[in-house]
Amino acid sequence: TMNESIYYNVDRIHAAIAENSRITFQYFQWNVDKKMELRHDGALYEVSPWSLSWDDENYYLVAYDASVEKCKHYRVDKMMKIEMMDESREGEEIFKNFDMVAYAKAMFGMYQGNKEKVHIQFPNSMCGVFIDHFGKDITFRPVNAEYSECAVDVNVSPQFFGWIFSLGKNVKVTRPVSVVEQMRKAAEEFVENY
Repeated sequence: TMNESIYYNVDRIHAAIAENSRITFQYFQWNVDKKMELRHDGALYEVSPWSLSWDDENYYLVAYDASVEKCKHYRVDKMMKIEMMDESREGEEIFKNFDMVAYAKAMFGMYQGNKEKVHIQFPNSMCGVFIDHFGKDITFRPVNAEYSECAVDVNVSPQFFGWIFSLGKNVKVTRPVSVVEQMRKAAEEFVENY
């Protein structure tokens, strides 16, 4: 169950979007003692809110961070002391043609990574898994009578690797070589734990 404060956070974010205002907030993480620990020593984050997304049972704010000139996202339940600013939002040129659905599909557990066009090979019987995640617009290319391949834009991250590993040994990333190497290294590090 969600803390009641998340509803107030969502309401404040919606109000800021409606009023075209930037926001400030503090952001926290949990420590091993199950206590909240403010990130960046409690310094205020300042962003331009553009959208809210629901992923894996969490709300995320999708916003423009002018200090690094890029789109970022934040777990809404980990935001505190959200305040609207008098300054107008920035990043309109990025969000004018922003496709929230494509953004969410490229993310795995809303973890950011470098966006890459990744080729994945899988048994034909598993095509539904890829349609469920990437949508019906995905294109399949036959590899042989039993296997197909798709090329999808993903943010390459440990969460993406975990998703691929969870699909079993018959699913594999075939290109680009740099991502294949990252996966091999992640698998080796995982095995070293056991």
